Amino acid sequence: MAARQPLAVLGNAARGVVRYLEGVLGADKYRVYLEHQGRDHPGITPMTEREFWRDYSDWQEKNPQGRCC
Repeated sequence: MAARQPLAVLGNAARGVVRYLEGVLGADKYRVYLEHQGRDHPGITPMTEREFWRDYSDWQEKNPQGRCC
């Protein structure tokens, strides 16, 4: 049993690092969008992930902000 606890702690730490990196890189935007839709717009079918990223890309092109390229 004692060996499982350090592994659980390591697993939790690894999941935390992954969530952090997803946030920094923007990979969690679709998940955040789905949470927002479910909370603030129940009953409205959310965009598919493909539609979301296409819409987000279009929005970025129309609204350039502090990007390097």
